Amino acid sequence: AGIPLKVLQSLMGHKSISSTEVYTKVFALDVAARHRVQFAMPESDAVAMLKQLS
Repeated sequence: AGIPLKVLQSLMGHKSISSTEVYTKVFALDVAARHRVQFAMPESDAVAMLKQLS
């Protein structure tokens, strides 16, 4: 179970839900790297996708 995105948006003080989405994706990638979780998507593709969102 997780925290609803709208709750995170409010806690983080974001006006736009898309800003919260970007931060949660970056956080997920950071946590995954620290715990050596590997994704099927190449890192360069993930970085490119995150850049498009911001």
